[in-house]
Amino acid sequence: MTRRYSLKRGATTNLLLVVIATVVATLAAEALARVLGVWPTLGQPVSVRGVATRTVDGVPLWSDKYPRYDGDDLRRMANDRDAFKIIGLGDSILYGVLQPKEGTYLEQVRHALASRMKRRVEILNMAVPGYNTRQEDAVFKEVEDQIKPNLVLVHYWEDDAHQYRAVGGYVVDVGNISEEEGHVVVRALPLPPLLSDFLLVHSRFYDLLTQAVLGYHRTRTVGADSWTNVSEPLADIQERAQRAGGRLLVLASPELNGPAPTPNGDLPRLQQLAASQGFEVIDVSEWLRGTNTSDIALDGCHFNAKGHAIIGEHLADYLLQHDLKE
Repeated sequence: MTRRYSLKRGATTNLLLVVIATVVATLAAEALARVLGVWPTLGQPVSVRGVATRTVDGVPLWSDKYPRYDGDDLRRMANDRDAFKIIGLGDSILYGVLQPKEGTYLEQVRHALASRMKRRVEILNMAVPGYNTRQEDAVFKEVEDQIKPNLVLVHYWEDDAHQYRAVGGYVVDVGNISEEEGHVVVRALPLPPLLSDFLLVHSRFYDLLTQAVLGYHRTRTVGADSWTNVSEPLADIQERAQRAGGRLLVLASPELNGPAPTPNGDLPRLQQLAASQGFEVIDVSEWLRGTNTSDIALDGCHFNAKGHAIIGEHLADYLLQHDLKE
């Protein structure tokens, strides 16, 4: 009887030690995640920054911690009737990861045009790392009643056809491979929905862990991208930009993996779509011709300060020749 009691007490003690060790390790991981503030990449940018904070027509949106515009920028642009207004939509490439706001190519365009023309130019960079084309369309819908842009600029990258959403506290990959209406639910841990919701909102570590699982799933997903996830929202942006008296311009971001920038793999489809919908596509690799990738790139898709400067210079020249002739 005494031996059985000792064994039972020993097992309870061991279980308690395991629980304590797990709690301590989890708290340490949470503290480390908050201090470092890093996001897993798994060899490529992960497309989800966190839980959706709002939805527009069913499309979930989140905000970056350090947005490229604020409420004052939005109000100034909305109230200025005479300025040439540009809305920039995109992901981390247009946002300019690892660059200060002043170093991004849209800010450089703003400064270049201010010194070369009399008409005021207002630019709103609404890019958010991780956004795809549907989310960019939804962002435009949020502000179109306040701002009638002369130009909507979309910076396109190949993974914009891949769609992620937040549903019931879970990160959801919307593809064409699931039997359940095309939805693939990815969770970091098999937790009840309410607990998962709470952790995704309050725990940086659980958020990172969920994103890591999502990134791993994404690298193993084949054929989940759908071109309609690009063509439909771009056509919608073009139609609404035209109704506001403006137009759509798409910058096709180049591949930056080789010794020299090469055209975006989706460029032919983008050009075909543009011809049918009446908007323009620019192959950014043409603006970067003669440059070495190592001189302008951070990785396979993001630009460093020199890359942003070159794109900003070319875009300013383009606008002066096409939209801002005086």
